[in-house]
Amino acid sequence: MKSAVILGGVGAVGIEASRDFIATSEFDEIIIADYNVEKARKFVENEGDERVKAVRVDVNDLDSLRNVISGHDIVINALPFKYDYIVTKVAVEEGVSGVDVATEEDQLALSDKAVENEVLFVPGVGATPGTTNMMAKKAVELLDEVEVIEIFWAAFRCTAPSPGLLHVTIWEFDPELKERVVYEDGEWKTVPPYIGAKTVEFFPLIGKRETVFVPHSETYTLPQYLPREKRPKKVYVRGTWPDETMNLLKVLLYYGFYDNKPVDFDGVSVKPMSFIYKFLLQSEKARETEVWGYGLRVEAVGMKNGREAKVIVMNEHPYDVEGWEGKRAYFRPIGNPLSIGAQLIAKGETEVKYGVVPPEAAFNPDRFFKELEKRGIKINWELQYL
Repeated sequence: MKSAVILGGVGAVGIEASRDFIATSEFDEIIIADYNVEKARKFVENEGDERVKAVRVDVNDLDSLRNVISGHDIVINALPFKYDYIVTKVAVEEGVSGVDVATEEDQLALSDKAVENEVLFVPGVGATPGTTNMMAKKAVELLDEVEVIEIFWAAFRCTAPSPGLLHVTIWEFDPELKERVVYEDGEWKTVPPYIGAKTVEFFPLIGKRETVFVPHSETYTLPQYLPREKRPKKVYVRGTWPDETMNLLKVLLYYGFYDNKPVDFDGVSVKPMSFIYKFLLQSEKARETEVWGYGLRVEAVGMKNGREAKVIVMNEHPYDVEGWEGKRAYFRPIGNPLSIGAQLIAKGETEVKYGVVPPEAAFNPDRFFKELEKRGIKINWELQYL
């Protein structure tokens, strides 16, 4: 009997992974594990699938986490990224393979233990990182030599769809952040927020947008895990959110909110950024946006047949149609890859057998894209000679 557990299975991202996994996998048992067990039970009831059960998990309680993961064949981690390392560590120790949304460098250090325990765990299997890693790998396959890889994303969602995603939004533009790097000629170089601006075209729902450097794991993993003979000399990741979010972050940065130094407010000491965070979570405006969707674009420049060439890889997905209404047009491109990655691992359709490795080392891009297309997410590419 094959069994899977989905951590954070009714969260903003997790619920899309859960829906897809239930609809497309052949697992005999699927456990929806969430701190909000009442919401999980209601979801299970609505699904009406006897294979699916709900359990409560408190990831801050190591015993609770271990008990939920232990004994299953696959774990899908859709929790906020601060839990990535501990979930991976427990999964590896318990001999359970799996995937999660984000990537922490410390996770990859668990690879030897995963090999020893015959586990394959792939972090960063969402839209970006995740699908973009596969897009970069495809672009590299189409070139003979690679000089530069540039990744661009447009995450079109409201400012505060959930506590975890609001935290990510604010975190990515922290001026003290050391993880915001570019890769150039063998070195990772820290860069400040809001630099490296470049305007690119995404698919028509999102159109032409200005993007800036952001902290993303592809900058770290692509130079290390792509085929050695085609590893790029430069890797850049740029991103953007809707205008209202980008403008807000600029204001917070300009006026020093990120310092979070307490200020006196009528005799009460208040930390400005802490207040902003709590305010946004309660603001109706912070839960609204005109367009929901996820634009991805990867460009690789190098040589092909002795000539300088560029490969452009782009995504597109439905919107405002059944199954892709509103928020789902943003969250499905993140949650569906989690389900796909878990199922490819379960079927043994991976490029490596064991270890903790990023998507570009684990999966074949054409196989991954085929599964995305079944769900309405198309990946297109073209080769241009320069």
